[in-house]
Amino acid sequence: MKKLIIILSILCISSANVSASFYAFPDEKKPGDDKKAKAKREDTTKFVVDPVAIGAEEGDESADTTQFFFPSHDLYTSWDTDVAHPYKFNEAFKEDSVVIELTGPTDNCFVMPFRGPLTSLFGWRKYRPHYGTDINLETGDTVVSSFDGMVRVAKPFHGYGNCVIVRHKNGLETVYAHLSKILVQSGDVVAAGSILGLGGNTGRSYGSHLHFEIRYLGQALDTQDFIDYEKGDLKSSTFTLRKADVENKYDLRALHTRYKSDMGMVRGKNGKYYIPKGTTYRVKNGDTLGAIARKSKTTIKSLCIKNHIRPTTTLRIGQRLKI
Repeated sequence: MKKLIIILSILCISSANVSASFYAFPDEKKPGDDKKAKAKREDTTKFVVDPVAIGAEEGDESADTTQFFFPSHDLYTSWDTDVAHPYKFNEAFKEDSVVIELTGPTDNCFVMPFRGPLTSLFGWRKYRPHYGTDINLETGDTVVSSFDGMVRVAKPFHGYGNCVIVRHKNGLETVYAHLSKILVQSGDVVAAGSILGLGGNTGRSYGSHLHFEIRYLGQALDTQDFIDYEKGDLKSSTFTLRKADVENKYDLRALHTRYKSDMGMVRGKNGKYYIPKGTTYRVKNGDTLGAIARKSKTTIKSLCIKNHIRPTTTLRIGQRLKI
């Protein structure tokens, strides 16, 4: 009899344990959960759009609609708040051209980021490309967003100094650099004319000014092709971006390399271009014997001897010189 009672007690205890396991909540917190792992799951600094979720049918509860809060999510498929330009234009831009609607019927009108004289334009400047337009201002002047959009980057970033980057629903991104103070944060929705920060002289900057850029899929474009700075307004409500224009106008580094190659220059181990000895150089507009000597790592005297000219000889455009 005692043995039977013991066996029945054991069976009852086992049954209770199974029931408790069966009805336990799977998402219930357990002691020792990794808080860092949880923080990592909630980190949206580098949001990547799930293309499957985008294609989900309307009303599908399993679809992740988070990406629809970010402008141009279908074009960029990512939202990175750490890196200024993480995109690869040549890989993403497959068309020969695209028409960009700058302002639509439901948008606020374009607003100049700051009204002031231009001090430096888009193009190659000394030893590096200049991808924006510099607008003169005083430290503390108000800088505003040019279009409606959402702030993607709001932080100090290398040569930009204190920088704000705003993405817009038309696929453009505008860059506002060298600010003395940032007054927005990533994820803020802004309208054209909304204050982004105060002008300054931070980063790689010599004197207070606003460095202003317009980019598409990371490719910098000349803001003067969009804006009439004298009138302070857009030149048109649309802009056509052609692949040929990128190759022949906007890709400054590629153009610089092509120009050096056309001049017969080669790149040395230090990364600088020079004219190798034994070649022939064609004189370009603005060339001097001193400049050509520096480019070819030689002296004015050596050039004069090889070409039977004097240091005072006036060079002609198109004239060929032996190096």
